[in-house]
Amino acid sequence: MRLLHEPYRGSTEVALGVVGVVGSAVVAEVVLRSGLLDVPGLPIPSEVARSVGDLLQDSVFWEAIRFTALEWMLGLAIATVVGLALGGLMGAFGVVFRAFEWPVEAFRVLPSVAVGPIVVVVVGQGMLPLSLTVALSCLWPILLNTMYGVRGVDTTAVMTARSMGVGEVGLLLRVKLPSALPFAFTGVRVSASIGLLVAVSAELLMGNGSGIGGYILQNTANATSLDLVYAATIVAGLLGVLVNIALAKVDATALAWKKGLAQ
Repeated sequence: MRLLHEPYRGSTEVALGVVGVVGSAVVAEVVLRSGLLDVPGLPIPSEVARSVGDLLQDSVFWEAIRFTALEWMLGLAIATVVGLALGGLMGAFGVVFRAFEWPVEAFRVLPSVAVGPIVVVVVGQGMLPLSLTVALSCLWPILLNTMYGVRGVDTTAVMTARSMGVGEVGLLLRVKLPSALPFAFTGVRVSASIGLLVAVSAELLMGNGSGIGGYILQNTANATSLDLVYAATIVAGLLGVLVNIALAKVDATALAWKKGLAQ
C-alpha cells in the first residue's frame, strides 16, 4: 500500500513547493508595491519575471549559459574521475589513506573561489582555470562518499571474492567500487549543485566577462539593468534545480538496486 501512495506524495510535494514559491512572490510583490518596505534596489517579482522572459530571447545570454554549462560539466567530470580514483584507493588501502589524509583535510577547507585566481596565474585565462576551480569545490563530497562507501562494503562479499583468489586491486575494481557506486553518486549529486554555484561565482570573480557570472557582472554596472541581473541569477538557480532533478532521476533508475543504502 505504501508504494501506491508514493506518486501522490511526490506530486503533492511538487505542488506545495510551487505554492510556496508563488505565494512568497505574491507577498513580496504586494509589500514592495505598497511601499511598506522602501529599500532601493529590491527586485519586484513581476518585473524580474518579465526580464527572465526577455533573457530567454537573448542570444548573448544563451551563449553565456552554454559557456557556464560546459565549464561546470568539465569541472564535475574532473572531480568525479579524481574523486572515484583517490576515494577508492583511500578507502581500500590504509597506506594510501595515511598518505593523503592530511593533504585532503588541508585542501578541502580552502574556499575554491579564493584559490581560483592562483589557478589563473598558473594555467592562464579561459575556461580551464574556471573548470579547475569548479572541480576543486566538487571533489570532496565525491571523494569522501566513495571512500566511506568502499569501507562499508559487505564483508561477506569481500571474503567470498578473496576465497576465489581475487587480489586486492581486483577486489577494489570488481567488488568494492561497484558496491560503493550509490554512495559515490550521492556525492556527485551534492557536488553538482555546489559546482554550479561556484561556476557562476568564479565567473564573477575572474571570468573576464564569460558565462552567466560575466553577464551578471556586466549588467550590474548599468543601474537600469538590475532586473536583468536578478533574472540571470534566477535562471542560474533554475539550472541548479533542473540538474538536481535530472540526477535524482538517474539515481532512482540506474542505482535502484541499492535503494536505501545511500540517499
